[in-house]
Amino acid sequence: MMSISFEQLLNAKSVKRIIEDLREASSNLDIEFFAVGALARNVWYMENKEDARGTKDVDFGVYVPNHQIYQSLKDMLIANFGYNEISTNAFCLISPYEKLPVDLLPFGEIENQGKVITEGSGLVSINLDGFSEVYEHGLLSKLIEGVKLSICSIPSVVLLKLIAYDDRPDNRPKDPLDINSIFIYYPDIESEKLWGEYNFLYDDEKTHDEVGISVLGYEISKIIFSNDTLIERVVNILDKAINSESQLAEKMIQNPVEETVKSKQDMLVFLRNGIVSGLEKYGAE
Repeated sequence: MMSISFEQLLNAKSVKRIIEDLREASSNLDIEFFAVGALARNVWYMENKEDARGTKDVDFGVYVPNHQIYQSLKDMLIANFGYNEISTNAFCLISPYEKLPVDLLPFGEIENQGKVITEGSGLVSINLDGFSEVYEHGLLSKLIEGVKLSICSIPSVVLLKLIAYDDRPDNRPKDPLDINSIFIYYPDIESEKLWGEYNFLYDDEKTHDEVGISVLGYEISKIIFSNDTLIERVVNILDKAINSESQLAEKMIQNPVEETVKSKQDMLVFLRNGIVSGLEKYGAE
């Protein structure tokens, strides 16, 4: 297991302190957490000698059994470590380190029909589809300065960003750009996996990049295979984007001169086909 340094992360000292605080608080309450979003993505980039991207917040999935334990986690971070509540989002605390926002996304038994409703002001209801499946099938253990941290795999990051954008497209403008960036880097970074485990996908019609996006789909299928409702939702998200019924493909464009909505929709077609083919392949095993 490769160990990376906190110094490689942007906002390095603040992120380190946040992880240390959350580790102590969660240990006291006997609960588990994992890094999602930008932190998980940046660890992947750094492991593969790519520069970490900027982020203005730190997100964690927190497995909690009930609302009392979740509130206790927030209360402990506020009382013992100097975090502050924010009026616009009951699932977010402001850290004492550079005022970085910390999203604490509760899932597990606390959920009721896929949603979590908590006390507070602003955003008090959140849909966390996919978090339980990522917890079961989509986490990696990484060493940061010798300390183990559970993080989302890159297919998990893509899965959760697709769902988060679909839930609140007006509030999640970075998710499509992050998905697009992963599409661009994944085929080369994961080239060994492509040529090894997924060499059967290569033919005269697919480019290496197209195979890479298809492999992302196969890997997502390994996470969602046991939940028919989640499968239907993910495929529907992609179908809406491919059929121009959502703005996902349009929002993925980083360079309007060289990229088009159609080129992004084509990427999403390969992702969708990879998911469907992966479900057929792994569901039968």
